[in-house]
Amino acid sequence: MELLKTPLYEKHVDNNAHIVDFSGWALPVEYSSILKEAKAVRSTCGLFDASHMGEIYVKGKDALTFLQSLTPNDISITKKGQLQYNLFLNDKGGIVDDLMIYNLGENNFLCVVNASNTDKVYNWLKTKKQESKYANLEIINESGSTSLLSLQGPRAVFVMEKIFGAGIKNLKYMRFTELSFKNKQIIISRSGYTGEDGFEIYCNNAFAPLVWDLILKYGKEEGLVLSGLGARDVLRIEAGYPLYGHEINDETNPLEASLGWVTKIKKDFIGKEKINNKRIMRKRVGFVMEERAIARQGYPILASGKIIGEVTSGTYSPNLNQFIGMAYIESAFSAVGHFVDIKIRDKFYKAKITNFNFIGKK
Repeated sequence: MELLKTPLYEKHVDNNAHIVDFSGWALPVEYSSILKEAKAVRSTCGLFDASHMGEIYVKGKDALTFLQSLTPNDISITKKGQLQYNLFLNDKGGIVDDLMIYNLGENNFLCVVNASNTDKVYNWLKTKKQESKYANLEIINESGSTSLLSLQGPRAVFVMEKIFGAGIKNLKYMRFTELSFKNKQIIISRSGYTGEDGFEIYCNNAFAPLVWDLILKYGKEEGLVLSGLGARDVLRIEAGYPLYGHEINDETNPLEASLGWVTKIKKDFIGKEKINNKRIMRKRVGFVMEERAIARQGYPILASGKIIGEVTSGTYSPNLNQFIGMAYIESAFSAVGHFVDIKIRDKFYKAKITNFNFIGKK
């Protein structure tokens, strides 16, 4: 089956990117070096093509009530121009997907979902609409016509100022603006998946190559590097961000995933009773290897010779010069500072349990 290509595919080829299959999409895993790109994003800035992500609009009189019933975070506290991290939950309290919800005002919300889950979420939302009493509701999948460019890093704001004007620096974190740029409507949010300051730009597919070229042109002065999926994964692990299919899936309870901060128990939502009544036997944790070794997804974790969990993500962090990762382990062993053993092939390596936000606020 032929891989899907974003409108920026030829840009990646022209820049000698190493293209890989990512959830059915042909995307760059790296341009020069994963580690160099990950370091550059922390020191200057990096440009990512995230056009494979899904954009689903939920609009109409019942839009807020409908979305509130499917998510544990409280969307009603957001105002027009704000975005919020949230989860779509199933009847068992498991995570259908994690997403960003943009409050566009006038009963209109943009749900940005993971590429691998776009069709699943879209069909699930349509099913939930049919099962509900909400008639004044539209669910529109604009993923096929929308591109997403992500500019991340401490110098990103200076690049954005050169292109979109000095006012862009006043955009606060987890806020967005809708504007007309060269007679095209775009959305710019101050957000990202790296743990750095950064911006995400949504535009029509046909307009994406021009925006890409402008960011490259003005980014050269700020040390911008083109960055691929490999660097994105290193950066999100450093920041402690979960990835669907690794830290979360349809069976994951948000509380065991350490996502209690988005689970507002006072609110009514799908799966709430299951979440409340489930005894939390395991927790998502971070770990730092005591020896030089990368622990990959699925590697068993042991304490006193007994398997107590497994790795969900692991990498070498060039910004910390450490081998780090995330895992699920039995709650009794999840305290920061505990030592565990991770079996990598036929050897056991020591690791120390830590907070999983390795870079940023602890």
